[in-house]
Amino acid sequence: MDKKTTDHHEWINEKDLIEYFHTGSKEIKNWGIGTENEKFLFYKDSFEPINYFGPNGIEEIFKFLMREYSWQPVYDKDYVIGLTHKDQNCNISLEPGGQIELSGSLCNNLHQTEEEFSNYHKQLKHACDTIGVDVLGLGFTPKWDFSDMTQVPKTRYHFMRKYMPTAGSLGLYMMHCSATTQVNLDYGSEQDFNKKFRVAMSLQPLVSMLFYNSPFRYGKLTNLLSNRISVWKDTDNDRCGYLPFVFEKDLNFDKYANYALNVPMYFIYRNGEYIIPKKMLFKEYLQNGFRDEVGIQYYPSLEDWETHLSTLFPQVRLKKFIEMRGADSGNHASIISLAAIWTGMMYSNSSLDASYDLVKEWNLSEVLEFEDNLNKSGFDAKFQKFNIIDLISEIISISLSGLNDRNIYNNNKQTEEIYLRPLQDILNNKETPSDNLIKRFNTVWLHDINNIYNYSNI
Repeated sequence: MDKKTTDHHEWINEKDLIEYFHTGSKEIKNWGIGTENEKFLFYKDSFEPINYFGPNGIEEIFKFLMREYSWQPVYDKDYVIGLTHKDQNCNISLEPGGQIELSGSLCNNLHQTEEEFSNYHKQLKHACDTIGVDVLGLGFTPKWDFSDMTQVPKTRYHFMRKYMPTAGSLGLYMMHCSATTQVNLDYGSEQDFNKKFRVAMSLQPLVSMLFYNSPFRYGKLTNLLSNRISVWKDTDNDRCGYLPFVFEKDLNFDKYANYALNVPMYFIYRNGEYIIPKKMLFKEYLQNGFRDEVGIQYYPSLEDWETHLSTLFPQVRLKKFIEMRGADSGNHASIISLAAIWTGMMYSNSSLDASYDLVKEWNLSEVLEFEDNLNKSGFDAKFQKFNIIDLISEIISISLSGLNDRNIYNNNKQTEEIYLRPLQDILNNKETPSDNLIKRFNTVWLHDINNIYNYSNI
């Protein structure tokens, strides 16, 4: 398609969309580590989830953080739906059910990541304590239903709430009742992306297992180690899960762009307003634009492409960096450990090569079956010829080697490998966080789920 001039911008074409990913390539010296974590907030006296509105709600927490720690408000119409900090270059946002999320700054090393989250958790705990609220680090609500959760008044979420039930039966539960930790890493070229994306997608089930932390629903055991992962499977198959083309030969930016082009759009965002193109594929929008019910014509832009990419939710997502999205939320140590294991595997050439050699023959059906088996059986799961304990030991060893290659010290003369130690403990004990919760639920907690609110905190 030739470029056409509109009132606002040039009409983009498919080459522009692919070039968008190429512009994300960075020199190694500019690679960073981005980490995001979501947590639930609840009232200490009732163990009920926090409200957005009213006294002792999320608004009060935001006001405290603005007053005491110089955070600045982010508005959606008249509502404060997030905070930003210009000095720290990070953001606090809200998920649809009131889950509070820190999107950390781009850190040069894991020591900076640890310091950033340590400071954030201190500030958040300080704010919560003033209004009788506490923080819960789990992958899914332990007993609350979707209807129990507050509805954050973010315009984007309003449209997503309408769309989700048309795509799967559990989308609203995913939005309001789940919480995750995510790690974002850079790539140096299309070839580098190829290796990293394949490794990340293939190892997502195994790495996620180390962070399983959601065995409950409605106050009872689910017979799964991660209820959050199970819920994602019935959310929206058009935009979630594992991507088949990643396991084919010659993975490149074109193939990811083609995938995204063939996913229905949620909305077009213009001048602070959302326009709904009724499940139009981005490919159709790219070819024809969109005319709304009153006759206003909209033309595709790179901003539309960025918005659309943010509405895709595969286990590993591409923007101008690679997002690993498969882990349940957890405590402070687990957040840094997740960043550590991916950084070690991805940011050393020898470790990336070793990771790629490990998974290069794995196919999609094997990985899907592997995820299901791990979620049901944990350390007792089967996969090909591998012993699960040996396989986990190998990826931790690969990551450890990569972190040692980086050789970055903190003020206590410790390298980044210290952040892998919690994962080594999980391996040595053969016990995921969910296994630990299940054991407690069946013994010292006497099947009373309310005990979790004083246990799974920051």
